[in-house]
Amino acid sequence: MPLRNRKWQELTWSWAHSSGDPACDQILDAAAQAAWRYALLCAWTYFNDHAAAHDLMDHAVQNGSDYIRRHPDVSLGKLTARFKSVIRRHTKQLHSKRSREVLFGSMRDLEPLYAGQPDMEDRVYANEVLGQLSPFAKSILDWRWHGYSWREIAGELEMDHTAVRRAYFRELELVFQRLFPGGDSPQ
Repeated sequence: MPLRNRKWQELTWSWAHSSGDPACDQILDAAAQAAWRYALLCAWTYFNDHAAAHDLMDHAVQNGSDYIRRHPDVSLGKLTARFKSVIRRHTKQLHSKRSREVLFGSMRDLEPLYAGQPDMEDRVYANEVLGQLSPFAKSILDWRWHGYSWREIAGELEMDHTAVRRAYFRELELVFQRLFPGGDSPQ
């Protein structure tokens, strides 16, 4: 059961940044505690994801730890304001990156083949296409089917999301060209 004065989320913070000075570390921790609710607000507002608040705070604490090493006499109010500024800036950067990602491709392209009761001809086309894909493309297709974004898939593969998307669509296009050489692929 969680403690009354602390929420369970606070107990999972992974803020292992230390300035080397216990007094500065206390100010750092107090500023982090004060900025936590703001991180939660940003995470819910922009990402609708509670876990994103932890990532935002990790980034802010790392930045604040670097700052407090350079300015050991910083006040709590100024450090808290810096935390909130870093959280806001990082949130907007992440949000703009995610909003640029266009969610199309993968199963969305093949969805009409699976929607409702497809015709027998559509089933044959879908089986032919899926049978021709490489294990790499099939794994991407599986991840997209389970709701992963291109960025999340790229993170798992340790690649750039545009490279993953291009490779997937290039392979899909080659499969369609092999299966339908005249350009009359199924719609």
